[in-house]
Amino acid sequence: MSASTQVGQRTVGEITALVEDIRLALSQGYEMPEFHEGVQAAYQWVLGLSPAPFTGRTGIPDRAQLWAEDNAADEALRTGPRRTFANGVQHAVMWVRGATEEQPWFWHQ
Repeated sequence: MSASTQVGQRTVGEITALVEDIRLALSQGYEMPEFHEGVQAAYQWVLGLSPAPFTGRTGIPDRAQLWAEDNAADEALRTGPRRTFANGVQHAVMWVRGATEEQPWFWHQ
């Protein structure tokens, strides 16, 4: 898979850089809040590194799978015990889909 391959409206390279930045933050002692745990889980899924946080789908998602995960996260926001985690997943998936330009991962060294 090339760094220029698209997942939703983003490139694998863009998403990989964010996952690497999250790993760097954790290696330097960053204590990840639940929202960022959700963001990390979503980004790892869209790269095919882990199952989707709510639907359990595996592999690089297509447009329909991104929508399904967004909807599942939305449902978890209303009914689930880890609403902040679900919020992070939903925001990350929305960014990947191109529904927002506000990328939800941020960390300042």
